[in-house]
Amino acid sequence: MPRWLVWSPVWGLLGLTAVLGWREGRAFVTMTEGDVIAAYAQRYVAQAGPGARPSDCTAEPGGAAWLVIRCGRGPVMEYHVSRFGWLKRITGPAGRDILEGPKT
Repeated sequence: MPRWLVWSPVWGLLGLTAVLGWREGRAFVTMTEGDVIAAYAQRYVAQAGPGARPSDCTAEPGGAAWLVIRCGRGPVMEYHVSRFGWLKRITGPAGRDILEGPKT
């Protein structure tokens, strides 16, 4: 069996890893605060139902999170988001944790 044929799966995996790493890195570098706020505002509208609007959401820098996005006119939902755009925690009305993501 030729040597190049033996090593071809290794080179194929290395190439696939390079392409996937480039894609994820590019998505991370080009992600802005506005993109994240718009995505979580749409999530809020889908969760809250009729009467909810994306304009109900505001954001500010967080302490342990990159952004804290607050949505709602009455009871407020807070989305704590990491720099990668991942949801760390959702806090519902009365400061109750609804979902907590992985500790990073």
